[in-house]
Amino acid sequence: MFVIDSVGFWNTGAPLVVLAILAMLLPRMLVERETRSHGKVATGILLSALILFAVACGLSLLLVYLRGAHALAFGSDGRTGPPLQMHLRLAAMTAIVWVPILGLVWFGHAQGVEARRGQDIAARER
Repeated sequence: MFVIDSVGFWNTGAPLVVLAILAMLLPRMLVERETRSHGKVATGILLSALILFAVACGLSLLLVYLRGAHALAFGSDGRTGPPLQMHLRLAAMTAIVWVPILGLVWFGHAQGVEARRGQDIAARER
């Protein structure tokens, strides 16, 4: 296991804040505002999750690079497997922050879909 650094604001707090903000903003950009489809909402949320995971991997690579190490070649044998696995694992660990936020955003979008559907039904019944 590779030890990168101790926990601090710039190597832990700031990346988590960036991911939390992205978890709130990405679905707003990827899901149609007036959609009446839960499928479109789910697709937007899943795409947001993939993007967030990729951003988390990128942040992990960037933090290692900023410390002066080559982010994918820690060993003398030049294999990138173990370091890449480390970055994927670190990216997965950040999900503890952005998955609950993404879940709440999904819930909000789903409520909006149901409200618009209810308005459509009420308008048809008049």
